[in-house]
Amino acid sequence: MHGGAPGLDALAEAFELTLDLLGRVLLVAAALVVLGEFAIVALRYGWSFSRPWLQEAVLAANAVLFLLGAAYTLRCDEHVRVDLWSKRRSAKGQAWSEIIGFVVFLLPFCGLIVWTGWQYFLRSWQIGEGSDQPGGLPALYLLKALIPLAGGLLIVAGLARALRACSTLLKTDPA
Repeated sequence: MHGGAPGLDALAEAFELTLDLLGRVLLVAAALVVLGEFAIVALRYGWSFSRPWLQEAVLAANAVLFLLGAAYTLRCDEHVRVDLWSKRRSAKGQAWSEIIGFVVFLLPFCGLIVWTGWQYFLRSWQIGEGSDQPGGLPALYLLKALIPLAGGLLIVAGLARALRACSTLLKTDPA
């Protein structure tokens, strides 16, 4: 077996393709944040027009971008990391570092985000929480649903990386 574990690579690729699609969708959120912020400023200072729903919509697009964008950032290996030991290691040493980091740090942290975020969302949904601003956005609970979703997507991104690392460990050197 020279290429690692084809099944692990195929599963990792499926996760990565899903995250790549998410990244393309997040481009829309980024555009909405920029255009929405421009519209808010132009309307406020050009025509003395301001509405709470417009400001909250831009805030919601910003939340979508950052909460869900974290998983895409991890998928692309563009996240911030303090890498003191793995870059000096072999490919297999780096793979072990990736797996340990996923199991010891990312998985428990994201599990906590999913668990607490889900409880936070449920309470909001049960009371039908909306904006406290007159004329603000209804259904604030939909925005709060992004919190456990973000944790789940980070788990998917970390799992894809861990699967790739497992595949690296299963590779045999050609004789």
